Amino acid sequence: MVFVFIFSAILIVGSISYIARLFKRDHEIRAHGRDIRALVEDVRHLGSNDGGSVNIKYCLSWQEGGVTKSVEGRDTISSFRSSRVQKGCEVDIKYLGDDHIMFVFDE
Repeated sequence: MVFVFIFSAILIVGSISYIARLFKRDHEIRAHGRDIRALVEDVRHLGSNDGGSVNIKYCLSWQEGGVTKSVEGRDTISSFRSSRVQKGCEVDIKYLGDDHIMFVFDE
């Protein structure tokens, strides 16, 4: 019985820590990320959910100091905005590092 309580507490604390880490990461990207206009080299739709979001895998590139910078990643975007993230399109992103990218969509 004690094991169940300890296991439950670990799951709850772990879940809250993970969510807090995501909020902190998003805040850091918004506050310190560079605004970049990137070209969508490739995008694959991995799936969707009932909330109207699409999971994608993407490859983006842009010119920086005469060198082409390229990054790959996964993200979840609304299905309404998925038409803006297609191969050959340019997208606005906030870039803080290869694992810290956020798509920026004008409202």
